[in-house]
Amino acid sequence: MTDQNNKKPTIKDLVIKSVKDGIEKQDISLDLSPFWFRNFFYTQDPLESFEPEVPFTEDLIKLFVNRQAEIKIISEYFGKAKNLPYNLHLAIIGSKGIGKHTTLKIITQIIIGSFPEIIFEFYNLESSFDYKKSKVLSEKKLIELDNRKLNVRVISCVGKNKWLFFKRIKDFKNTSNLTISIWNTRNYPFEHDIFVNKEIYFNNYTRENIVEIFRKRITKYLEVHSNSKQYQKTILNLLLPKLSESFRGNLNICFHFFKEIHQRARIMNLKEIPDSLIESLIITYLNIKNQKITNKEKEIINYYLQLDNKIYITTSDLKDNCDIDRTVAWKYLESLTKKNVFRKIKYGNPSRYQINEIYLSFYEDELRKKLIFKERR
Repeated sequence: MTDQNNKKPTIKDLVIKSVKDGIEKQDISLDLSPFWFRNFFYTQDPLESFEPEVPFTEDLIKLFVNRQAEIKIISEYFGKAKNLPYNLHLAIIGSKGIGKHTTLKIITQIIIGSFPEIIFEFYNLESSFDYKKSKVLSEKKLIELDNRKLNVRVISCVGKNKWLFFKRIKDFKNTSNLTISIWNTRNYPFEHDIFVNKEIYFNNYTRENIVEIFRKRITKYLEVHSNSKQYQKTILNLLLPKLSESFRGNLNICFHFFKEIHQRARIMNLKEIPDSLIESLIITYLNIKNQKITNKEKEIINYYLQLDNKIYITTSDLKDNCDIDRTVAWKYLESLTKKNVFRKIKYGNPSRYQINEIYLSFYEDELRKKLIFKERR
């Protein structure tokens, strides 16, 4: 190992130093004008050359890859929390499976052992799950946590859980110095008036990161689900480079693709995956992204994305809310289904349509600042 590598901090050392840096920063002067946080939008990784070395023993970080910059920033806020003269709301945003919860779990596990004076909780309102203790909470225990005075409150706002968070955010500001909310990009409240002091966006991984993550996770998966060494070799040496190149670091699409091609291989009883099958499926996926969408179809997609707490639309919804005749609405929805933008999840009168997860995944990064076809105002 070179001298340069010896100077790289371990994850545990990085968290401890960052928390201490936050504790030592007594002079907290922040511009509290309504839109100040937009100037502090975090977009790049100043520590991207660092790699996780010598992980501490918990299984949690065996699959961890390159989130040191985010760890440093978030850990420093944990250190600042006790000295904050007002409640601060920090939003952690990123696409599904990008490492948000894992990063917070790593940070909080280290803080439990190294900084017992920092009082915090990390849990999910919808499932009543305590990430700190890895167990399900009773409703009584959840209410106790909601009302407890804390230095830091970390809340998972994945999926419909965000609506429970909206109802509690005012109370949390009274009971927490620092509130950290975790969001999938598509669920982040673009049109909702909740005050966020700082947004930290977890960018998609680099291609090199994708290769490393996939190699670790898929190797572990195949050890359990496949005995064929030749099949594993094909996945790692042929499929993996093509995925990382084709989907530009979007981990969610990579996993969708792997699940589909793995299922096809099992059905066809293949001992290795031919290059032709990989190429044809990649083209199919890329065609989903590159479909020509009419202005009216864009309007329907925008309507869907702005729905509050609803996971499907019908022709009745478009008639009542977009003033589109039901027969015309059906034609548009069927057209979007043929283009793989929507998928029909229930047949009937009316049928139910849901946005295609693969299509939406292509636009995760664009959803960071805007809806797919409409600039955020």
